Amino acid sequence: MSKRTIQSYFSNSSASTPHTNESTYEPKKSRVEFSHSDLIGDPGKRKPIDDYQPEIRDQIKRAYALNGPTQPRDIIFPRKWMSGEFRSFQKTWFDEFDWLEYSEYKGAAYCLYCYLFFNSSMPKKFGSSVFAHQGYVNWKKAKDTFNKHNVCKTHVEARQKCEDFMNQRTNVGRKLVQVDKVEIVKATYEKGYKNCQMLSPYVQKDLQHVESCTACRFVNDEGKVIERFLRLQHVESCTAIVLKEALVRYDGASNMRVVVSVSTSSADIADFFNYVPLIVNTVGASCMRKDVLLAKHHDVLLEKIENGEIMTGRGLNQESGLARPGDTRWGSHLKTLLRILVMWEAIIDVLEIVKKDSVKPACTGGALGLIGKMESFDFVFIMHLMIELLGMTDILSRALQRKDQDIVEAMHLITDVKDSLQDIRENGWEPLLKKVKTFCEKNEIEVPDMDEEINIRGTSRRRKQKIFLVAIDAILSELNIRFSEISSENSFSNFNVDKLMRLAEIYAEDFDIGELALLPNQLKSFVNRARRTQEFLGCSELGKVAEIMVKTTMNTSYQLVYRLIELTLILPVATASVERIFSAMSLIKTDLRSKMGDEWFNDLMICYNEKEIFRKIENEKIKKRFEEMKNRRMLMPKNLMVNIIDKI
Repeated sequence: MSKRTIQSYFSNSSASTPHTNESTYEPKKSRVEFSHSDLIGDPGKRKPIDDYQPEIRDQIKRAYALNGPTQPRDIIFPRKWMSGEFRSFQKTWFDEFDWLEYSEYKGAAYCLYCYLFFNSSMPKKFGSSVFAHQGYVNWKKAKDTFNKHNVCKTHVEARQKCEDFMNQRTNVGRKLVQVDKVEIVKATYEKGYKNCQMLSPYVQKDLQHVESCTACRFVNDEGKVIERFLRLQHVESCTAIVLKEALVRYDGASNMRVVVSVSTSSADIADFFNYVPLIVNTVGASCMRKDVLLAKHHDVLLEKIENGEIMTGRGLNQESGLARPGDTRWGSHLKTLLRILVMWEAIIDVLEIVKKDSVKPACTGGALGLIGKMESFDFVFIMHLMIELLGMTDILSRALQRKDQDIVEAMHLITDVKDSLQDIRENGWEPLLKKVKTFCEKNEIEVPDMDEEINIRGTSRRRKQKIFLVAIDAILSELNIRFSEISSENSFSNFNVDKLMRLAEIYAEDFDIGELALLPNQLKSFVNRARRTQEFLGCSELGKVAEIMVKTTMNTSYQLVYRLIELTLILPVATASVERIFSAMSLIKTDLRSKMGDEWFNDLMICYNEKEIFRKIENEKIKKRFEEMKNRRMLMPKNLMVNIIDKI
């Protein structure tokens, strides 16, 4: 018998069998996320609730319940031949049955509650299964069937389940939590709300997932013009062309291209507007320079009062600073130039101080160059010219910023501005030149010889042709181009039928060929009746005409005329809303909230600018809406919710 070694007790590694009990790795199943794209408005195209994944089924139900039943009221319901006559769905049924839905795709009626909480084990009486899945189409007996379905047990239970499901304060799960809650948890719930998850960024972002409506300028059912905030849109520049591409048709703010046109029409004027911001920025670069500017201006005012150059009185000679011009604001350019004119001596003194005290050669040279530019005759001449021109257009600018502005008054103002510009073009050269010479002599600025016969850069003839006339012609041309389309629509003031027809032809998409043929006779009939109606006497505004037509129900008799008036009222005339929107941007998106996303920022802008509407919403409704959007770990205390909303 041979001896066994230690190695004989161990099996050879090559002969060893593999371990067959080793568990294989199974990848973790990905979680299904809820998306609003899963929601389908047409009930005929929806898939059954049970076909959705269990993880998102409750979210789907909650979203459909929040949206409410699909009830299209502005469509033409198809007619079907039933029992010897044509029958169709009636939109008045929506008012009688709040659960009723209609599918344009299948032309059938559905029940929202039965779709969400249909119990297949219940008896299928009175079309419960039909209203939940197939759709009801028998319009002959529709009213009777709807009434029976409204009180059947299956529908009543489905409705009760939906109401309990949406009311988190009364559902079973919430009641069990309230019963089993111990005193420590209760104290934490009532006193420790600062640690509530609703204050986390996750839930704060959840607040922005609401249905927001983008509105614009429209005429309501009472004939009144309403303007609502239109969401912000990033643009590359402030020109009308870019804004038109971004917003289809921008309102009166595109009129600001008049200023840009004037700035680029003449090289001298463009150079002038390049120096104006440099002067404002240099003088107001620091608080110390601003204080020196105000002190110098105060000394100048006292000296002028002592010499009898200016008058004193309440509201006169107020302390003011320089204002920066904006690309999209007519009034800002005029305001800046007027401040420079009034504070001329103080600005020169501050620039002299900067030139002497600055340790940087660049600052010294910049201040020296600005002083030389300001003390030139061309700078003074262009400054007075632009004050004259912008002063005329400022009347139109302020009128266009009124929210109650109508097209008739706007066209009168445009005509007045054009007449004033034409008058100064023909008769304003000599008075302007005299005013500029007086200012230059007073401030010791060299005045060139205007009678110089040699055709050089500084002659009077060159300034009149290359600066004075070019600036006026640029404004006139831009006004004619900008208002060319609506210039022929100023016809309701005198009820010119031919011009009103021209307006209808421009907006051909709103009037078909047949309506254009009927419109002239309807216009003549309306004009004759309006002249005989007492309510229209003394009415000169289109907005009032629309309101009177609604009150006297003439909008139904003269539908084409009323549609034409609506088109005229919604023409983009007023810029007040746009101005207020841009002013509100700095209040919402501060330095601390500079990384705010566009969607969240737009939602906040809507709430801020339309706060008159949101203030009418009760706090309890806001709280209920927030709670119903998804299941919450805990409900928001009533007092806390009221305090938060009141602060907003």
